[in-house]
Amino acid sequence: MLRRGDRNFKPVELEEDTILYKMHNAASRKGRTVISLRASEVVDFSSQYGSNDSLSYTAQNIVGPPTVYPQTGDNAYSFQLRTYGEWWEMLPSHLKSSAILPCTTLVESQDFIEFHVERRVVPLLLRVYEVYNPGAIVKVLCYCYDTEKWVVMWKGEPQVLPPEESHCFSVEVEGIDFMTDFYRLEFHHKHLDYFCEIDGLILYGECRFCNYFPGYNLPKSSKKESIQKCLTNSGQKTVFTDETSQNSTCLDVLPSEVTSFIFSFLDLQSLCSASKTSKIFQKICYDPALYRDLNLQLYWYLVDVNALKSLQPRLSLLRKLNISWCGGQGRITTSYFIEFLEVNCQNLTSLRLANCSFVNDDCLKAVANYCPHLKELDMRCCHAKDLTQSGFKYISQMSKLIYLDLYRTKIDDKSLNAIVKSLKLEHLLFGGCTDLRSINDIVIAVGKYLKSSLRTLDVWRATELRCAAVYAIAECSNLVELDMGWCYQIDASCGCIKHLIARCPKLKKLFLTAIRTVSNNELNAVAMHCPDMEQLDILGTSEYNLAGLKTLLQNCKKMKLLDVSYAAAEVKLNVSNLRTMFPAVSIKCSLPRNVDDGF
Repeated sequence: MLRRGDRNFKPVELEEDTILYKMHNAASRKGRTVISLRASEVVDFSSQYGSNDSLSYTAQNIVGPPTVYPQTGDNAYSFQLRTYGEWWEMLPSHLKSSAILPCTTLVESQDFIEFHVERRVVPLLLRVYEVYNPGAIVKVLCYCYDTEKWVVMWKGEPQVLPPEESHCFSVEVEGIDFMTDFYRLEFHHKHLDYFCEIDGLILYGECRFCNYFPGYNLPKSSKKESIQKCLTNSGQKTVFTDETSQNSTCLDVLPSEVTSFIFSFLDLQSLCSASKTSKIFQKICYDPALYRDLNLQLYWYLVDVNALKSLQPRLSLLRKLNISWCGGQGRITTSYFIEFLEVNCQNLTSLRLANCSFVNDDCLKAVANYCPHLKELDMRCCHAKDLTQSGFKYISQMSKLIYLDLYRTKIDDKSLNAIVKSLKLEHLLFGGCTDLRSINDIVIAVGKYLKSSLRTLDVWRATELRCAAVYAIAECSNLVELDMGWCYQIDASCGCIKHLIARCPKLKKLFLTAIRTVSNNELNAVAMHCPDMEQLDILGTSEYNLAGLKTLLQNCKKMKLLDVSYAAAEVKLNVSNLRTMFPAVSIKCSLPRNVDDGF
């Protein structure tokens, strides 16, 4: 496989240089300079298909010049998100929320990536090279160092584009008058038919000499978003005149249950705005029943300590809190969040903290102490330097916890073992946790201590997982979801996966991605023992044949998703026929670009 930098980039470079030439000429007439920049460093991201200890399909692949574009197709040297479509939302492990989407938000962002470019400029034009299943970018932001806030450069709806064609996503930036080197892309991929892949980007920006002087502050011209004003101001007492109060509305004659129901259809921003219009509206909008399920992830770039303080008087009935993505750049401190937990979260049952940089040892200790009823804890991508073994051990003290997502955290063997032995978990997800050294011992403990309770197990990319651990998983007879994708050390020919399938008849999702020894034996076992099977991923193996697939699909009447990408030639040549025979099943068959068989 070629390394980054080995390809001939002349067509792309020529196009980029032409754009730079035109923009620079236009700027020079005004005495300004325009330069082009690449991503130089990945700061944070919410998801990647690759592993932390690899380059294949990882976020790091957006750094530097493109290696694939304008070619298209699945390529390991691209950045690929881990999920696509609605498949992941159809299963018990999906955490649902009743929070209302803001009226100004077209779609909810599902993933993000943050990155630096080589130097600070005023952004003018951003081009992102999408090489497979394009159309997922829905928001672009940049960070203003002067105001210490994120600013939306562009937002829009996801695009429906030809999946097999490369696409250059282009945004002309207007209204940004400060220099920055810090940017963020957000994605919505529910509409995509398969994984999206990005091959790099280029930013054109204007240099301003004045910003080179140390301590120089740009004019504070960027405006605060309305939600932040609403959150802050609504926490203050508003004085209403008698005339305003008398003439404002007739809602005061309705039962409180009715008004609460009506206002439950408003998003958080609208509630905050409405609370400032009259005494009656303020009373209704401060009803704690409207804040049982609080999703602040939707407003991540506007949420800070002051915003949380303004919400506190309304949170006495808080049950579910999603604060994922919030608190970056010090906007939420650990000390304040601990105080927030103590005051507002005594009855909390669900807490989502994905990509929260303030989550450390003290924070987890506070969760254990102040949230005695907690059932769901999402810690995806929490990897602060002061989040250590000492902090993870507190999770084992959360006695009512049944859902735990540790994707891409740095949890250690000892802490995870303690959690498995102490809690009656129903959903345990620790895919992509590369700091685990004794993964087989941990999974064997899962089979011993969680065999009656466990419904979901995600050990994705646990590359050292062996057959003995698979036999242990088979003890969990109530499993509904199992992801052993990229656990390629497993040798299915010994019968371990077949045994597991026979012992777990409730399975609806089974991902065996890149386990090369999966054959007709495993497919026949699914057909015989798993009538409820809906999602099966056998990408990357060529040991089964067309007859095995037909038997599988004829018996598994509830099948919705089947991934046979990179299968044997016989299967590839008959994918169209299979799709015709089984139209209710979405059969995926991703192929290398150099394979010309019509799919």
